[in-house]
Amino acid sequence: MKTPLGYQSTEYDCVPTTFINALKYLFERHEIFPEIIKNIYMYSLDTYNKNGKLGGNGTSYFAVELISNCINEFSKSHNLKIKCETLKNKEINLKTNSKVYKCLNNNGVAAVKVYFDSNIYHYVLLTSIDDDYVYVFDPYYRKRNFKDKEIKIIMDKSELYNRKISKSRFTEEQEKFYAMSLMEDRECTLIYKL
Repeated sequence: MKTPLGYQSTEYDCVPTTFINALKYLFERHEIFPEIIKNIYMYSLDTYNKNGKLGGNGTSYFAVELISNCINEFSKSHNLKIKCETLKNKEINLKTNSKVYKCLNNNGVAAVKVYFDSNIYHYVLLTSIDDDYVYVFDPYYRKRNFKDKEIKIIMDKSELYNRKISKSRFTEEQEKFYAMSLMEDRECTLIYKL
């Protein structure tokens, strides 16, 4: 049995929530080891904000790499058929020959950093793609639709996605809402079910 994808508990836990959503998307509930959930949270929220609040600036890319490595090592010693691959900068695009595109079309998902608001970046789960749209589960809960016509909230697909975003917006190389943004700021983890 699969469970609906989940939402953040705080303003800062988009990374662990997105990684756990990747597991929920790819596996049945009984196939997910509690230890892997524990490890995702253990390595997340490793930054400090300007007031010295632990986790107050979310999760660093170093921690994202650590989570990915932990999942890969865990899969070797347990019967969890999964593989993570971290990408940065120019490696991240949605062209049909790209690693991201191939992952989405080969039993995988992508945890992608997007621009959110006022120099704030945010992680979402990219679950599928077509010629015009990307289908994303954003762990930041919101009911109302956006004024922006390139972004739509979807409320009835909670096991698959909750945002439908124009591909042109998502791939923009500018600091725009839900864009992967500048090449030098791009981060992504591909998560494959083997």
